Amino acid sequence: MTGFTSVGDLSRSVLLRQANAHLKSRLLTLTQEAATGLRSDVPAALNGQMGPLAQLQDRLLSLQAHEQAAALARSEMDGLQGAMEAMQKLGAGLLPAGNMADATNLGIRVMEARQDFHSAARLLNVSVAGRHVLSGTAVDTPPLSGPADMLAGARAQVAGLTDPAQIAAALDTWFAAPPGAGGFADAHFHGNTKAREVPVAPGETIRLEHNALDPAFRDLLKGLALGALATDLGLSGAQSAGLLDEAGRRVAAATTALTLQRADLGFQEAALERAAARSAAETTALSLARSDMLSADPYETATALNQAETGLQNLYALTSRLSRLSLTDYL
Repeated sequence: MTGFTSVGDLSRSVLLRQANAHLKSRLLTLTQEAATGLRSDVPAALNGQMGPLAQLQDRLLSLQAHEQAAALARSEMDGLQGAMEAMQKLGAGLLPAGNMADATNLGIRVMEARQDFHSAARLLNVSVAGRHVLSGTAVDTPPLSGPADMLAGARAQVAGLTDPAQIAAALDTWFAAPPGAGGFADAHFHGNTKAREVPVAPGETIRLEHNALDPAFRDLLKGLALGALATDLGLSGAQSAGLLDEAGRRVAAATTALTLQRADLGFQEAALERAAARSAAETTALSLARSDMLSADPYETATALNQAETGLQNLYALTSRLSRLSLTDYL
């Protein structure tokens, strides 16, 4: 005699609930995979071989960190290029002023030199994303004192001098003095001259070496300071004009040096872009490889999703049919 197994109402209810929960979970998983295109169960998709994926992820994280460092370095270089371009336009009125002994014209040119000195100080204190580009590694500190303080320091160096050549020589000595010699660098430079090594790609770095003590920057400040003080030292009109003429020559030389500085920075920018391009290409290749590992096949996912939907509908129909059973129907 064949045995007979009966399923009670409570057991049947539990079985239906379990089936319902399983199908809903399966439907949710497949819906997520269809929407994202990625497998929800990564270990299962890789047959438990997680090592290659971990290595790939580590490399992508490294590339991302280098990309962020390169982006910051690019911003700093752009900011410095813009600052130096603006510096090259300063002091334009000094050379023609050297041939003018008229007090009114001299006063106008001196005022322009003072304004340009203030502009140069502001540009040399340039910051990008809160980082002072010309402070060496001390990026949280503005490299130079305020323009008024620097002009006061320059004026103190030439106090009592009346010969334009001696005045120019005194400022030459003060501005050119190396750190520790009691000159401009000690009194008004607050950064350091250490180069910053920026990793812009795996195994590749660039050196950001520019700082506010670079000779081109000091020569520009020196020339503008000569012009700004030309009428403050008790000189005759001709002597003041001669001092402005000398200031114009210093500014012109500094402008030429700034061109070379910008060219050098341009080479660094080009190297940065090449490294960034290589990193971007590697990132793209690795991202595609990761996608191949984790991506869910659209056709398989759609088929499984349809099957899960059909199964859930059939379960609802069965549940509804069973809920309407009665003894009369059974008999």
